[in-house]
Amino acid sequence: NPPIDPIREQLVMSLVSFIGPRPNLLEINEINPPFRLEVSQPVLDFAGMAKIRNIARYTQNKFRSAELDICYPAEWGNEGVEARLASLCADAENAVLGGNNILIVSDRKLAADRVAIPALLALSAIHQHLIREGLRTAAGLVVETGSAREVHHFAVLAGYGAEAVHPWLAMETLAAIHKDLPGDLSAEKAIYNYVKAIGKGLSKIMSKMGVSTYMSYCG
Repeated sequence: NPPIDPIREQLVMSLVSFIGPRPNLLEINEINPPFRLEVSQPVLDFAGMAKIRNIARYTQNKFRSAELDICYPAEWGNEGVEARLASLCADAENAVLGGNNILIVSDRKLAADRVAIPALLALSAIHQHLIREGLRTAAGLVVETGSAREVHHFAVLAGYGAEAVHPWLAMETLAAIHKDLPGDLSAEKAIYNYVKAIGKGLSKIMSKMGVSTYMSYCG
């Protein structure tokens, strides 16, 4: 496809993302296709992430989320990454088989004595493992990471399977420094502007390929 103009042709572009199990596209007689959550763009703020974390309460258990902690004790040393990745894949599989249809891949429990696996590596491992086990369409993947800051980070996470991303460290930083930024910005407005800028950046990246919906690149 030829590149398109992300500003003048924004009517044919979409950042809408669907989180959750995917229907069988070949089943034309499917009576009860699975429910999916629709978000207008893939960057979640604090309120959006809190809703995902407690989604069972909001949806009468139609959706259930499980958190996968991608951190491991620093004392595990060099072997810690491979060991944690193996257990992450097993945890993801068990969570899906246990009825959870949204998996939150999170490095929020990072600490002085806990090392985080790079979010992209952890996401890729989980995504590919669920594909191999035939379970990827049964659950959505949401990434909660402090490592996503720039547009490129979000774009690559999308390519590796993230249906939504919560960049907690970037947003906490904006909330902490908003008074020092030019203009009369509240913390909420600073975060809103950041999310909007990331969205415009993602649209520009997609426009170079011509295929213009976020879900076309997810995974």
